[in-house]
Amino acid sequence: MKKIILFLSVSLFALSLMAQTNFRDITYKEALAAAKTEKKLVFIDFYTSWCGPCKMMTNNVFPMKNVGDYLNAKFVCVKIDAEKGEGPELAKRYQVKAYPTFIAITPDEKILMTKVGGTMDGNAFIGSIDRLIDPDKTPERMQQRYESGERTADLISAYAGMKMEEVYKNRQPDMTKKDEAFKMVQDYFDGLKDQERLAEENLFIYTTYTESPADAIAQYMITNRDKFAPAVQDKIMNRIGELYKMEVLNFLTARAPFNQQKYNVVKKGVMDLGLNKDDYYTTAFRFIESYGAGDMDAFMTLCEKEYDQLNDDYKSSLMYSFANVFANANETVKKRAAKFIRHSFLDMDATMIMFVAQQLMQLEGKGH
Repeated sequence: MKKIILFLSVSLFALSLMAQTNFRDITYKEALAAAKTEKKLVFIDFYTSWCGPCKMMTNNVFPMKNVGDYLNAKFVCVKIDAEKGEGPELAKRYQVKAYPTFIAITPDEKILMTKVGGTMDGNAFIGSIDRLIDPDKTPERMQQRYESGERTADLISAYAGMKMEEVYKNRQPDMTKKDEAFKMVQDYFDGLKDQERLAEENLFIYTTYTESPADAIAQYMITNRDKFAPAVQDKIMNRIGELYKMEVLNFLTARAPFNQQKYNVVKKGVMDLGLNKDDYYTTAFRFIESYGAGDMDAFMTLCEKEYDQLNDDYKSSLMYSFANVFANANETVKKRAAKFIRHSFLDMDATMIMFVAQQLMQLEGKGH
């Protein structure tokens, strides 16, 4: 029995490794040789020991199965510390000036891609790399393919993804690029038959181009959630859960004026879809309904009594939005809210204190 358990444990561990990006413990020259032998490219992650975004990529993005599957299939992957060993010379050769910087090269050292900065979105990271290394996905080539009438999942995913990257390319977001991307995907979706809409190749439509359960595409996804290809069923349900989680958060943090009818629809969706597992939303619903009733004194009392019963995600989000939530409260309630924040500082880390302190200043009239 012990041998069986040990075998299963080792097997599960091996599977978990396969799902992660395989960064090999080899030198730069060994990576080039391996890539030549395996007929792959080389993916280099230039990092430093002090780089926060580098650690975020290592801990959160590279372990993602979809990221690992993509990178392991195309690349021999290596990490290079830009401040140690062969790192400084290689960083200079490839003109690395910020971290993390990701380089993709051929076995004969031709640079195919230089990408600076990390992201929490694994799909966006994959899409960005794919566009940068594929000559058929340059902006000019994709525009040409699109204008010639090509409407494939591969093209629409890449072309719309490029436009989404351009939204935040400069300091001032260009939301027209987002509108273009969403319209492109909507037009593509409208031209698909039901069987095509449910295919695995079109998963990107639902995971990237839905923002609310009320969206037309999201409604289609929710209605047909049990009809999708088995390979994407879990991802579809995860996306549905994410959309409702964001919608409940919007109500909790008062990002828009409270609307009872819209709230009822969202709550019904959560309950009907079985998303309130382990009462994940129960306390949040009480907070939203108290806020929606308009008695801010009673809402503040609820905060004082039940704030700790909110799940961790919603606790921090509400605290980050305190000034907005209490914007229309009278001065007495605002003072209670400010006092509540001060008493909560002891349980916060340094980063949270910095942001919540801004909420405190606004409540006390010092943030203007």
